[in-house]
Amino acid sequence: MEELVDAVWANPKLHIAAGELEKAWLSKEIGAEPIPIDIAILARCMKAAAILSASADPEQRQAAFRIATQAFDLAADDTSRFAAALRVVLGRLGNFPSFVTKDAVDRALPGLPWTMAAEEIGSSVAQTVHANGENIVLSKFQHSLWSTLASGARAAVSAPTSAGKSFVLLNYLASLCAESGPIQIVYIVPTRALITQVSVDLEEKLLGSASQPVEIISVPLDSATPLPDRCIYVLTPERLQVLLHAHPNLSLRLAVIDEAHLIADGSRGILLQWVVEDLLERNEKTQLLFASPIIRNLSVFGDALGLGDIVERVSREPSVAQNIILVEVDSAPKGKVSLLSASADSEEVLLKATLNQTLASKYDKLVHIPAHFGAGAQNIVYANGSADAEKIAMQLSDRFSAREATPAQQQLSALAKEIVHGSYVLSKTVLKGIGFHYSNIPAVLRKAVEDAFGRGELDYIVCTSTLLQGVNTPAKNIFMCLPEKGYLKPIESTDFWNLAGRAGRLRKEFHGNIFLIDYSKWKTQPLSGPKDNVVVPAIQQVMQNQRAELMHVIRDDQDGPIGSKDLSTQTAFTRLFVGLKTGTLGNSLEHVGLEPTSAGAREIVAALNEASGTITLPNIILRQSPNISAHRQEELFLTLRQRMTSAEAAKRLIPLHPREASAFRNYADILELCHSVVLGIDTTKNLHRFHALLAQRWMTGWPLPRIIDEQIKRKPPIADRRKIIRDTLDIVESQIRFSVVRLFTCYNAVLVQALIESDLSSLMDEVSDLPVFLEVGASDKTMISLIALGLSRPTALRLNDIASDKNLDPAKARAWLAEQDLVALGLSPVLEAEVRRVLVGSGAARASDLTTQS
Repeated sequence: MEELVDAVWANPKLHIAAGELEKAWLSKEIGAEPIPIDIAILARCMKAAAILSASADPEQRQAAFRIATQAFDLAADDTSRFAAALRVVLGRLGNFPSFVTKDAVDRALPGLPWTMAAEEIGSSVAQTVHANGENIVLSKFQHSLWSTLASGARAAVSAPTSAGKSFVLLNYLASLCAESGPIQIVYIVPTRALITQVSVDLEEKLLGSASQPVEIISVPLDSATPLPDRCIYVLTPERLQVLLHAHPNLSLRLAVIDEAHLIADGSRGILLQWVVEDLLERNEKTQLLFASPIIRNLSVFGDALGLGDIVERVSREPSVAQNIILVEVDSAPKGKVSLLSASADSEEVLLKATLNQTLASKYDKLVHIPAHFGAGAQNIVYANGSADAEKIAMQLSDRFSAREATPAQQQLSALAKEIVHGSYVLSKTVLKGIGFHYSNIPAVLRKAVEDAFGRGELDYIVCTSTLLQGVNTPAKNIFMCLPEKGYLKPIESTDFWNLAGRAGRLRKEFHGNIFLIDYSKWKTQPLSGPKDNVVVPAIQQVMQNQRAELMHVIRDDQDGPIGSKDLSTQTAFTRLFVGLKTGTLGNSLEHVGLEPTSAGAREIVAALNEASGTITLPNIILRQSPNISAHRQEELFLTLRQRMTSAEAAKRLIPLHPREASAFRNYADILELCHSVVLGIDTTKNLHRFHALLAQRWMTGWPLPRIIDEQIKRKPPIADRRKIIRDTLDIVESQIRFSVVRLFTCYNAVLVQALIESDLSSLMDEVSDLPVFLEVGASDKTMISLIALGLSRPTALRLNDIASDKNLDPAKARAWLAEQDLVALGLSPVLEAEVRRVLVGSGAARASDLTTQS
């Protein structure tokens, strides 16, 4: 067979025919003039694909997939025969999940010759696993990953977006939960946005399959709350660190690190590596799974952690093929375009079209080209930021102004008004089938948009680079023009290929299309760049590329370069300093390639030892604020100690409950101190007062529409309302729920230590847990309990308003909720569905309390 494969592949006629086949298929795909192709040529191509599909070479296997699926699509007059042949090719590729993409292929087994049917059955049996009461046929890659996980081995997996990693993982987690007895698992996600997605996916998979109830917890439980025996924690690295601090005896059976390549992402990457190291210190047998898009050096995870037993599982075969289509604007005033295939050897034009729309600006191109070539399909339009996303969505909805809104679209529109604001532009665009997606949109609304797109209720979704952070939103087509990731930063090739992997939906189509508009004018040419990424852990990057800045932070040089004040160098310093105090510094240096006896290592150790002479705070305090320099934490601590001249003076330093009369003044004073000492910023501009006011309103349960209304009132009448709404969403997410949480976390930690060392421990219980209040946007115990059960803030807020008792714990809150008439509550369908999910039992088995920071 290998000789036959080599002979077929070496035949130039195959490649000529494959090129003609692709040209004909793409012409049909984009609506160009049909290119006739003889049925005999299609048959010979399909035979060649059947042979190539037996190859072990990834390039030949991908060619087999493309040739066979394109031949099938073009053989419309001979569907049954070509469906059977395509089934053979897919079976030999081990891509059994794709059978269901076309009914004719799914039904073709009885028509196969018995030898080929036996071949398929034998292969499918070999790739079948029994999980959760059913037999599941996996692809070759999926089965390899399943076998590795089922053996208990640690694994690092790299595969395209459409390879089916999540499907295997969810089923594996469900199989573990089907066992009886205690089980502790953590699923680490990079962002809060993914917590909701993963939690809901787990709830749906576990419902009815677990032998005993399994709680899904997405918030860290405080030290006074017993941990459930059977639990899956879905947490960001920050939340996991809080949980580990509160429960020093927690030991986990499995840790899933999703989007593990973000170990290279600055301060958060350092923290991610740190918490995984903590898990291994607690239980050296913890099974680990590092899951990422395509990266080149999977060994990085073992090297970073000093582990030699991580099994690498790599797939370069997407379950869906992607086609790169270049769109060149020939005449901007008349809207004339040419479409070419990026994979073709020549620059032969597949299609020339006149859109009768001006295509002068980037916005023109990202509106009219997707509207024309994406009609009747699911489409993603890539935008460079939230403002761009809204503008493109508005113009797209104007293109489709004649559309009548469906009931589902009307419900989504009402939800956008209820969750964000009556003037929020999303409430208008979804009525025309157009959605948008960026990081600061509240999680419940963002998830509703994703779900509506997945169900086909929206056919266009305009996305920013948040799409790169594991959001599961595939589409038939992706449109890009001059793409950037971050302000004026052209997209890199690895990010481009990650995005391209979203084109094509497994089980729905064999191919996805990426339309690159005016590619010749892009600032970079990602098609010629690598598809895989070399991951360098963030702490290693700091120590190799920011050594001078790091040394300035360690030595606390106040006149150091700007880079010495960023979060990466501060987190690296705190990590290394704690390593010095715990005796693990040598291992940390070795893991980043520094021999302990090298000059660089000696310089760092000497500076850390010098710093230890002035830093008195215990490690347990420093670790609660890993992204704040240990020097700044010490300075804040000494300032508080100095001000604790008496018990009365100490009481004035304690954060008040948000509903207390003097809370705003109290918060303003605390933030002024933190801005001055921790951040080193000018406090005369009164940013601390603005943050204090907004933080108090957020914690006391002000809904977003009310907060936004207040911001609108503060602006001139002619101000751009859309910008005010975007800016307010950004302030809440990036300032209140991150920066202010970060400062109050540090303040509370060092305040408690100052009280202890001032013999005022009796006052510790009066310290309000503001970090939690800020994270969830609530301070009533009942509302916090409702959020702990798995409800979103808007849902919990609506329910809290009608609850007379504001002091319900989670168990009592659930019992109260079960007594309510859901119809009478008047909740929107999405929010009502949240409540019903909790009451069914999957969501109700969440955190039993929420009294720690997030």
